[in-house]
Amino acid sequence: MVNDIRIYIAIGVFMIVSVSLMIYNLVIIYYSKTSDAQSTKRNDKWRNILYKQSGIAAGKKHTTPKHRKYLLKKLSNPENLVAYSNALQYIKSEFSEEYSGYINKIYPVFRQLADRYSKKSSIEKACYADFISSFPQVARGGMQGHLVDIIISYIDDFNIHCRVNVIRAICSMGSIQGVENALRIINDKSLFVHTQLLTNELSNFSGDKEDLAHYLWSKCLQWNDNLVVSVIQFITRFSGKYNQRFLTVLQDSSVSIEVRAAIIRYFGKNVYKPAHPALIELINGHANIKLAAEAASALGGYPALETITTIKTALDDTHWNMRYNASQSLVKLGDENALTEILEDEKDYKRKLVVYMLQREALLQNAELEGEAVAV
Repeated sequence: MVNDIRIYIAIGVFMIVSVSLMIYNLVIIYYSKTSDAQSTKRNDKWRNILYKQSGIAAGKKHTTPKHRKYLLKKLSNPENLVAYSNALQYIKSEFSEEYSGYINKIYPVFRQLADRYSKKSSIEKACYADFISSFPQVARGGMQGHLVDIIISYIDDFNIHCRVNVIRAICSMGSIQGVENALRIINDKSLFVHTQLLTNELSNFSGDKEDLAHYLWSKCLQWNDNLVVSVIQFITRFSGKYNQRFLTVLQDSSVSIEVRAAIIRYFGKNVYKPAHPALIELINGHANIKLAAEAASALGGYPALETITTIKTALDDTHWNMRYNASQSLVKLGDENALTEILEDEKDYKRKLVVYMLQREALLQNAELEGEAVAV
């Protein structure tokens, strides 16, 4: 009897939970569709407004002071800002001349909006910074410095999404001083931004990247390692003019492992013969396994007898990442005698690793010829 009651209770609880989940899903579906409909309605409304105010619609007047007041009022709401952004992006892509004329008349509004958003929540700040990154043209002439300063003030917010959007906005405006100020604040306040994220945003800098690289390198050695590594990775992507400066830092044992490793990757992309002995020494000297493994990877661009000898020795290293990078470089160098020797070696792990690298290289070459991406 007691067991029967327990079974009925369990079935009842199960049915209540099931019905509750079903109602919850229906409510979510309803609100999702309602939200989509409202979003579409807002987008259409803003597109119609911009058609009139930018002069696209025939017989309509251009931007009026009343419209600027309207923007200041309505765009303080993030939902309206997103809808306005969508409509403005359409105008920008389809009617570039009208877009430029429109922006020329309303850009002061965006400095006032930046002030208003500085008092809002993290997500709202992130939203506004993202808007600026999409339309950097709103920072005109003397307005740019003021707008950059306000956007930078968002950066010490605890929200990482907001922080990244701020950097993206400043880079889109092409302000070298603004980028330096932002990175200095990140350093001084010990704020976190992942090195790869920061490198990617710096890579989208809209101004002269060489000038930015030169300026940041002159400042960054005073900053924390994450920021220095980001700057080095940015330079690696766009410049090969730092050979001697980077070699000096690489040879300084007081510099952190992460910074020196980033510089080794630079020399892997930008072959610099005077760096060759330093790369060899990092492997033979066994100073640090991370640096040695990075050097083994970089040596693939330095064909020489000493390189082959060092790489063959590295294939016997106890660390897997050292053997992996060494085998990759050996295949890249394409020395047939060395490859034959390894493929005939009695040590199975060396043969298999080199065979894998040869097959991997063949796949990559075929994919490149066919214009496809291959995960290996």
